[in-house]
Amino acid sequence: MLFLLPILASLATCNGAAISPRQSATQVVRLSSIENVAVRANGQILATNMNSANLYSINPVAKTSSTAIAVSGATGLSGIGEYAPDIFAVIGGKGIYKVDFSGGSTPKSSLIKTITEANNLNGLAVFDNSSVLVADAGKGVVYKLDVNTGSYAVVLQDPTMQPWGGIPFGIDGIKYRDGVVWYTNIFRNSFHKVAVDPVTAKATGAVQTLWTNLMGDDLCFGPNGKIYVATNGRNSLVEVDPAVASPRPTQVGSVTGSTSCAFGRGESDKNVAYVGAGQGVFAVTIRA
Repeated sequence: MLFLLPILASLATCNGAAISPRQSATQVVRLSSIENVAVRANGQILATNMNSANLYSINPVAKTSSTAIAVSGATGLSGIGEYAPDIFAVIGGKGIYKVDFSGGSTPKSSLIKTITEANNLNGLAVFDNSSVLVADAGKGVVYKLDVNTGSYAVVLQDPTMQPWGGIPFGIDGIKYRDGVVWYTNIFRNSFHKVAVDPVTAKATGAVQTLWTNLMGDDLCFGPNGKIYVATNGRNSLVEVDPAVASPRPTQVGSVTGSTSCAFGRGESDKNVAYVGAGQGVFAVTIRA
């Protein structure tokens, strides 16, 4: 979710979470209000901002940033995911856009589909190489969208996804892996998972709530099999072991207004979580 530290900090609690950071983060670049991040195979970081149609490209070695492409038709960008080699789906308002880096040095963007009935699209998860899951924070539902045909339908809907509190915003971060959808509800301070059908993405079991006492924004998978959650107003990145029945989040880094994360893909940064935040993109090295 867009960085809203003054509001979020007042709504978050942290009972039950280990909150002593192992380390502070290193700032990679300074950019305003980074919403979401993804890492390309070439090591470049892509970053979105809900107030801008510019998709930023960041060199984490040189610590420089530039506009990779302005996504035509979008007024702001949020969730992003790579569904085919160097091809990304990006949320821009009510539209889902394709941003293609595979054709050379100049990326191209095109509209995949506008979900006209959407209320507030935010989180995006790659489901397979032809479809993505899109979280509607305003309606509290998840759409499955075919990136080739543009067809879509609601596949997940649950009270744990519904908006909560004074801001009409519910399900936020969402990721999928091995038959399980993981998601946060930012203003409920909650984190959940649900088993889904590997073809339809519809639930095959009940939603399991992992915690209800720590703010969670977007999330990412680490190379160690663990899950990492950006906590926005709690100013941290926490680690969760999905193999544990009742996991206790452990803080692994301190990042003011953390919104999202993605791990490096090179040998030198495969254990580095790049964290989007209110003041740019930061690096947190995850130690064994």
